[in-house]
Formats: sequence, structure tokens, C-alpha cells
Amino acid sequence: MNAAEKIHGAIKDFRGLSMVSSFVHDNQAHRFMQVTKTWKSTGSGELANFLATAVEQQDYNNGTITVRGYGTSHHANGDLSYFSWEGTAQVIPEHIPDLTGKGKFKWLGGTGKFEKLSGHGTYTCIRQGNLTPLECQWEGEYKL
Repeated sequence: MNAAEKIHGAIKDFRGLSMVSSFVHDNQAHRFMQVTKTWKSTGSGELANFLATAVEQQDYNNGTITVRGYGTSHHANGDLSYFSWEGTAQVIPEHIPDLTGKGKFKWLGGTGKFEKLSGHGTYTCIRQGNLTPLECQWEGEYKL
């Protein structure tokens, strides 16, 4: 069995594709959303460089967001890798654009070179103000 390889990357260029939102009537600041989005990752190696498409569920309650999602990474050679994640984020109500988040992810296989991909890692995200886009740093270990 191969030893796990370490990897890291940065995620930028988040784009929302669709969103469905529902208010939860236990308080005025509680919403549940399903979001479809895309983003770009660059990093250390072929696995870290991709364009992702993903769906995420967000439970937003008084500035705390709990997230869970599934995605597909589209790599330059045409192969795909699959992943899931879960985490939390904080939004300061007086400064809605400001956001910090963290969580964990795992790889769920793929196609071609990534067919037997497995592994896990962590991520952290930050956005400060309207002029700063959301950016995330991630690192993990994987096996092919």
C-alpha cells in the first residue's frame, strides 16, 4: 500500500450558480439554503489544481452557519475527483460581508488516475469586507 501524500492549495473565484432558501420559523435570523456553486483551486500538484462544481446545504442561524456539501473536481487532463465537506462559519451581523470558516473534507474516488483516490484534510476560509473575495486555504493527505 502506498504511503499517504501531503497536499495543499488555495480556493478562489467562488461563483454562485443557484440558490434555494427557506426561512425556519423558530427565529427571524434562521434560514436553510441549498446552493450550487463553482470555484477554482490552485496548489501543490495535479490533484490540487482543478475547477470544482458543488452543491452545499447551509443552515444559517444568528450568524453561525453549518455547512455540508458534495463536489466534483474537474482536472486539466479530463479526470474527475469527488469530495465531500462539512464545517462551520461565523458572520458578524453588524459586518455581514465578514466571514470566517473552517471544516474538514474527504476525497471519495474519481475517474481515470483518481479512480482509487482516498484521503482527508482541513480547510479555513476568510472574507473581510465587500471588496475582499472569499478565499480558502486547504491541506490534506491522499492515496491513489
